[in-house]
Amino acid sequence: MDSTNITCPLISSSSSLQLLAAAHLLTPLIISNCHLVGSYPKDKSSYVYQQYEPEYDFIIVGAGSAGCTVANRLSEVANWRILLIEVGPDPPINSDIPSLFFSLFKSRYDWNYLTEPSNDSCLGFINNQCSWPRGKLLGGSSSMNYMLSVRGNPKDYDNWESEGNPGWAYKDVLKYFKKLERVRTPRLGDRHLHGYNGNVFIEDYTNKTIYDSKGMRDYITDYSVASGYPIVEDFDAHPQAGVTIVPGTLRNDVRWSAAKAYLEPIRNKNNLVVMKETFVTKILIDKNRRAYGVEVFKGGKYKKIYCKKEVIVSAGSINSPQLLMLSGVGPRDHLQDQGITVVRDLKVGYNLQDHVLVYGLAASIHGKGYEHGALSLNFIYEYLSNRVDLGVFLLDTMLFLNTTGNTFDYPNIQIYHIMFPRTSFPLSLFFLIFFYLYNFNLEISLENLKAIQLAPTLLIQPTLIRPKSRGRISLRSKNPFDHPKIVTGYLTAREDVDALIEAFRIFEGISETEAFKKYGKLSYTPVAECSTLIPLSNEYYECLLRHLGATVYHPVGTCKMGPSNDPDAVVNYDLKVHGIKGLRVVDASIMPQVTSGNTNIPTIMIGEKASDLIKDDWL
Repeated sequence: MDSTNITCPLISSSSSLQLLAAAHLLTPLIISNCHLVGSYPKDKSSYVYQQYEPEYDFIIVGAGSAGCTVANRLSEVANWRILLIEVGPDPPINSDIPSLFFSLFKSRYDWNYLTEPSNDSCLGFINNQCSWPRGKLLGGSSSMNYMLSVRGNPKDYDNWESEGNPGWAYKDVLKYFKKLERVRTPRLGDRHLHGYNGNVFIEDYTNKTIYDSKGMRDYITDYSVASGYPIVEDFDAHPQAGVTIVPGTLRNDVRWSAAKAYLEPIRNKNNLVVMKETFVTKILIDKNRRAYGVEVFKGGKYKKIYCKKEVIVSAGSINSPQLLMLSGVGPRDHLQDQGITVVRDLKVGYNLQDHVLVYGLAASIHGKGYEHGALSLNFIYEYLSNRVDLGVFLLDTMLFLNTTGNTFDYPNIQIYHIMFPRTSFPLSLFFLIFFYLYNFNLEISLENLKAIQLAPTLLIQPTLIRPKSRGRISLRSKNPFDHPKIVTGYLTAREDVDALIEAFRIFEGISETEAFKKYGKLSYTPVAECSTLIPLSNEYYECLLRHLGATVYHPVGTCKMGPSNDPDAVVNYDLKVHGIKGLRVVDASIMPQVTSGNTNIPTIMIGEKASDLIKDDWL
């Protein structure tokens, strides 16, 4: 990597982890690890503001997983001038350390969204509100996510096509998955399924952690196999139900975000201009319903920027619908209530979907090799010097299962495993911060803390990956700087509740196997409101779900893709906004249904495919 103009910021001073390390002690190591910090395009905001009427061929709003991808691919056409606008700055160094992903939550790099208070879900969180971290930096949420590389299930994409979206079946999008991948994991060796020369490095997590992570991986695999689930070497092959090691978007144990994958290689291109820490307040649409530019705000000043061809909105499943509605594209009644002139009446903000992950199920770990208690404050030093990661988050070993029968090809539950080594004061404060960042109320935070002070704890988190429930994004006001309202809709569909209860039942059975009992004992997080119910009854499980169910950071669907005769559709299969010329949406918000697994790789795929659609139109 070219080190020219690379800066080496210390761990973010706005990060919640600032109390864990004296930055000046780490400075020599951080300087020696400059290659961790991406070399991104320079901020050209001042240059753009100095121009009288700046004009570009394409304006891309949002440098997240899709926006970075589209910027890269459109810049391949030398005579096109591309403007990429991002509201956040470059990622800090703690973004690149896998186990510190959550250190960006509730910092300047996070939108800091809270859902609307609910009586159906998030009941164990402060004010009945779940925290929804979303990336506010180059790379978007790919710079602060779990880094798991999961495409979903082929049937997901076939279903998209069956709803009137030609070209989105799995057989059509497979080439884009292969195009983006640079797989460096030997077990993923099927060249019909995988790519090896793409922009996104995909590797297995290593076992270089401060506790016996390999032993814990083996434990999870053993009890899954003992319960009748096969070992799945490649989740992108069939069958998909079973226990699998999920690779990450990593390069040599370092996060490989969309910004590193797609912006670093083009950082010196003359036809790409990047504006950072610049807020897009409105899409400019003329009386002929054609998008011709955007209005931006930075440093107390507004500026209009114009485009010849298209405005491409890649701001994510919350910000994309918000921006469309602020610009007059959205539900007529809602926009009129906010005092916004209606340009096009569309169901923007509806169809919100997310995977519901349930806390509260855990295994207290015993036996040689797991009583470490070795977690210490020098983990950042160990990572920078020896690549020994903190290893708290054992997220790559997963069990996929189906609660609706023995079908192994289309699982509906994904079980995450997170490992907390046994700890004591003052490191318990570290974990208290962790629970705070998730917005747990104090009572539940202290119960979790108590458990990990007594023994190493493996959190077992069933996640519903094909939810029926739907929520909505709506405007709080016509002020673009006000956060929109997020109504999750979690657990409003009875089928979702029943599926998660069945997942708990399945894990009851797993916990009775000798393979599980060898090192673990199943336990449940005490919840006061559930204590009067019959333990392990359906009512008890439902109470846990409603108190401890939360986001796994996969919101999608709020600018739904569908044909013009679909009353809920916002964009067509070319991702053009219905009834508006020169305007596309390219990000996870276009998904008709959420994919069966983590959404970062599918969102990059959307960016790759959209780039070809744009080129086909204009070349």
